[in-house]
Amino acid sequence: MRNEPLPDEHHVARYCKPSSVEDGLPSAEAFTLKQDKEYLSVNWLEYFNAPDLTAAVERVREAFRNKSYQVRRNARFAVLNVEAAKHAVHKATESMPAIKHLPTRDDPSHTGIFGGTAENFAIAVQLAALITLENMHAAVLDETGTRSE
Repeated sequence: MRNEPLPDEHHVARYCKPSSVEDGLPSAEAFTLKQDKEYLSVNWLEYFNAPDLTAAVERVREAFRNKSYQVRRNARFAVLNVEAAKHAVHKATESMPAIKHLPTRDDPSHTGIFGGTAENFAIAVQLAALITLENMHAAVLDETGTRSE
């Protein structure tokens, strides 16, 4: 349902363009809120009822292809736990953040992280600090299904 908050134990994935990924990890730039936006766009992984997070990320790749979003070859998806992401935003803003489901026709898993502003770079820093190499997934797979470098 639209605008429903996600459960704390669930996960979201953030598309990280190649220029915001260094040594396999996203910089804070990958989590910077655009000036004209009220939330950071992510995708809800459990929406797909996939057997695991890797399979759910594949469904996000499909959603991006379906909406004709230009996904770069060296881009990555960073996976965040909802509770940890909310805690990171709270730490940077001292406000009560929310992560809400905002489905669109082309992207039914689309979700937003609310609670900050474009001027609050500390949010981006806190979110980027949550990511490890284990929660990074290639945005584009080659023909064999392996990650594209």
